[in-house]
Amino acid sequence: MVIKKDKTDASQEKLISIGIVLLLSVSAIATVFYYSDDSDDLDSSELNGWVDPIVEVENCENCTGLDQNHQHTNLAQHFLQTDNIQLIDYHNLNCDGNEKPPAELDNTAGRPCDPEFKNVAPTPGDNSEIAIEGNFLEDCVKVGTQGGCYAYVSSYNQFEILDISEPNNIILLSTYYAEIARIIDIKVTPDNNWVLINHELTNSELDPIPNDDDANSGLNRLDLIDVSDKFHPIKRAEWNNPPAGFHNQDIHVYCSNDIPDWNTEDCEVFLFGADPYPEINGAGLYKGTQIFYAPDGLESFIPGEGENESKEIVRWGGYSPDPETTCGGTVFNHDNVIHRHPVTGQMLLYVSYWDAGLRILDVSTPPPVADPNGLTWPQNNEVGRWLGCPTDTSGWYGPEGGGHAGMSAEEWTSKLEGNGWIHYAVPYDHLICHGISQYVDETEWPESCGTGPDDPEFGINWRHYTLIAPEYGQNDNHTGYVRTIDTTDPAKPFLVSEWKLPGKGVRSDGSEHDNHYIPNIYIYSPHNGDTGTNGNVYWTHYHAGTWITGHDRIWDTITWKDGIVAPDQGWQAIEKLGTTDTLGYYLPHGPDWMDNATEELGYDMADCWASCMIPFDWGLQYDPRGYVFVSEMVTGVYVIQYDGDKDPEYDYPPLYET
Repeated sequence: MVIKKDKTDASQEKLISIGIVLLLSVSAIATVFYYSDDSDDLDSSELNGWVDPIVEVENCENCTGLDQNHQHTNLAQHFLQTDNIQLIDYHNLNCDGNEKPPAELDNTAGRPCDPEFKNVAPTPGDNSEIAIEGNFLEDCVKVGTQGGCYAYVSSYNQFEILDISEPNNIILLSTYYAEIARIIDIKVTPDNNWVLINHELTNSELDPIPNDDDANSGLNRLDLIDVSDKFHPIKRAEWNNPPAGFHNQDIHVYCSNDIPDWNTEDCEVFLFGADPYPEINGAGLYKGTQIFYAPDGLESFIPGEGENESKEIVRWGGYSPDPETTCGGTVFNHDNVIHRHPVTGQMLLYVSYWDAGLRILDVSTPPPVADPNGLTWPQNNEVGRWLGCPTDTSGWYGPEGGGHAGMSAEEWTSKLEGNGWIHYAVPYDHLICHGISQYVDETEWPESCGTGPDDPEFGINWRHYTLIAPEYGQNDNHTGYVRTIDTTDPAKPFLVSEWKLPGKGVRSDGSEHDNHYIPNIYIYSPHNGDTGTNGNVYWTHYHAGTWITGHDRIWDTITWKDGIVAPDQGWQAIEKLGTTDTLGYYLPHGPDWMDNATEELGYDMADCWASCMIPFDWGLQYDPRGYVFVSEMVTGVYVIQYDGDKDPEYDYPPLYET
């Protein structure tokens, strides 16, 4: 079914606009191949004819059909996807035919790229995170300098800006080369004018340096980049953070009703950095979540405007989990995601804290005075958390409460059990009821959704979910769970479903393993993900590719104790978790239209942590027109589309025949 779209207020927040794209009814979804992950005994032969893309031990000398393309030892033979996913476009991110920038390039500014080198020149490689922004539901229409849709892809020592207004004709506009190495994460403001990148030192000997000049790979910091001119990005400000820098970060613009009276004249920008280094600061707290403020607004960084000539970003607050609530495991701030909760209206920061789990902080109202050690803000603003073991003596997080999954601390912190190690979290932008967004026309709602979230009988069926996943370098048991946490009440999160890569594995001796597992170098681990508009979730799994799962049936398939739906009791009221459906997968591998993309595009195989494998999917972002942008570490950016996301209003057929 096609949902009616209301475009009367184009200025509404992105979370509202996202909810009004095409959604599929339950009956429509049921026609798409999927299987339900509610049986631990399910093997790969039951995947509706799918070829299992995850094989630990290769013996494909006599493979036929699709299996002949599945040899991990041959990079050119990893061409696998389900029939319901299609490649729309691909870009290998080469700017000008060279793998590295010219030595004379100014290291604090970018330069325009030449479209003629799309997919015909060597691939620079080392791609990591991707961020997209734009007026998607207006189909990226540009009016003067306003509008348009763009993607920003970080690499170890650079980032790229692409025009993605047409998903089947993405165009590389410019490349920014940093004077210090290792950019892992990238975020952009909704107006597409400012980019936040991180630098994190992991290995000073291996981290690449842009040119053989005086570049310093040992500096670790946040950089604020002006991208108002998409062809000439330029650095405006920085925050140095020795010794480790930041692993991930997010950025948020507070305007008008979002900020207190102490600064209402202009919109203000706050930066949320994840410092992974377990260093004790002067206040006796672990470094972790650090929050920064751009004084006098971003415009003050532009030469000739404002007085912030030092280009300094001010540390405004910080947070670190209470050690008594960490189950005794590793405390590691891996990722920060900021999001407005659709029920409470709070601006919440969702923080992935490894064995300290998912932490939810209220950052709605920054204080008028800086709290650089984070003693009170947002330290005192923890709203909720999810851990697999009790962290209090009583209440929601106590042994009898509903805010955990009944695990012991030992179970929770054991990677073999697949419980702690929370690496990434992403909340839905909207409430869903049986796969229907709250912003879809009411005439399209199923009866079980009533009149909406406030319905006295059926309002309970409108839920908000947050997805969390671990990251494992090695795990002999399985590949790690993507967990669905009910965050309808952010103060009372609880587990409602969990999913792992389907199928069985093969041990080194040829015997069968109950699950796929991770033998080494992160090979099949979950990494980063995003939510769609209809209950679907999209997640990268490194060498296992990009997987699409359906979460729209979860609430309807939970088995409640005594048949009583009791979210106020959380996990304790659940007899059997709800069902997450496996919908499809796509393994990027370079362009199919080339006989040997690996050779023709000169993929860099020097760093075997990742690039000895194709694919090695790092991150992705969902375009609400029904497309997914995937960043593959070695080969570039892919635009793919799941059949269930197709919207006739945004019809962009594949650029290449595959």
